Amino acid sequence: MSSKGPKIIAIEDGALDELETLMKKYTNPICVTDDLIRSEYSELLEKAVGKPCKWLISSTYRANTNTVLGNIDIVLGFGGGSSLDVAKLISRDTGIDWISIPTAASHDGIASEVASVSHNGYRYSEKCKGPLAVIADTSIISKAPPRLRLAGLGDIICKTSSLAEWKLAHEVQNEPFDAEVYSIVMKALESVFKSNRLETLISAQIDAGRAMSIFGSSRPCSGTEHAISHALDKVCADLHGLQVAFATPICLHYLQETGCTEYKPGDIMGFMLDRGMPTTLVEMQITADQFLDSIHHGLQIMEKRGRYSVLKHMHADTNSLRTVLVELGY
Repeated sequence: MSSKGPKIIAIEDGALDELETLMKKYTNPICVTDDLIRSEYSELLEKAVGKPCKWLISSTYRANTNTVLGNIDIVLGFGGGSSLDVAKLISRDTGIDWISIPTAASHDGIASEVASVSHNGYRYSEKCKGPLAVIADTSIISKAPPRLRLAGLGDIICKTSSLAEWKLAHEVQNEPFDAEVYSIVMKALESVFKSNRLETLISAQIDAGRAMSIFGSSRPCSGTEHAISHALDKVCADLHGLQVAFATPICLHYLQETGCTEYKPGDIMGFMLDRGMPTTLVEMQITADQFLDSIHHGLQIMEKRGRYSVLKHMHADTNSLRTVLVELGY
C-alpha cells in the first residue's frame, strides 16, 4: 500500500502549535484565507508560525493568471473549502508545497489532491497536489457554523453510494479498482456511523482524501451523487456536502437492486433526518423537475468523465425517477 498522503497529521485542540516546528525550514509563507478568518485568527496563526505571513484573500485569486505572489516558499491554506482549493491551485502552479489548515470540517478535500473550480455556474474538479501536512485545530473547527459540519458529514455518508457504484462499474465495465483503497474509504464511512465525535469526522475526511491520492482519482469517493450535485449548482445554493447527501438515497435505491450495497436509502435518510440535514425538495428549495433535470445533467457529467453510472445501468428514465422520488419521500 502506498503511503501517499500528508506526512504530518495533527487533530487536536491547539494543533496550530505544530506549525512552529514545521515552519522552521521556510522563510516566506503565504497564507490563503478569507476576510473573516483573517480578521479572527491572523494574529493566532502568525504567532504559531513564528514569523509574519503574506496574506491572500482566496476570492481575489484567479487560477492560470499571472497573479504576483512574490518570493514565497510555502503555501498555507487556512480556512474553508475555497481557501484550501486556492492553496492547492497555487501549489500546483508554482510547484511549492502547501499545508492544509482547515477551520471547518465541511468537506473531504482537506487532504486531497483535488480542487473544486467554478466555471459557467458549475463546479468541476482539477487535479493538484496533496498537502505536506494537515493541521486540524479542533478548538477552531468546533466554532464553525454547525451546518458546515453537517456538510462535511454529508460528504462522507455519500460514500455509501460512491463505493457501491465504483464496485458496480468495476464488475460491469472493468473500471480500475483497488480493494485496499476501497477498504480505507469504507472504514472512514463506517467510523462516522459509529461516532459523532468531531475528531472522527476529520479523520474520516483525511482518510478519504488520502484514498483518492493513492488511487489517483476521485472515483472511490465521488459517483453519480457528486455529478448530480455539480449539476444542482445551477439551481441550488446549498453546501456541496448537503447536496451530495441529498442525492445519495436515490442512487442507493438503484444500487440496492444491483446487490452492490447493503446500505438502504431509508436508513440513510433516517440518519440525515436525525441530524437535521435536508431530505426534501422543499428543504433544498428546488422543484422535482429541477432535481430531475440535475439528475439527467449529472448523467452527462458521468459520461464525459468516462464513469459508469448506476442510473444508466438500471435504465432509470424520468418516469422511474419521479416514482422513486415519491417512494423515498423527497
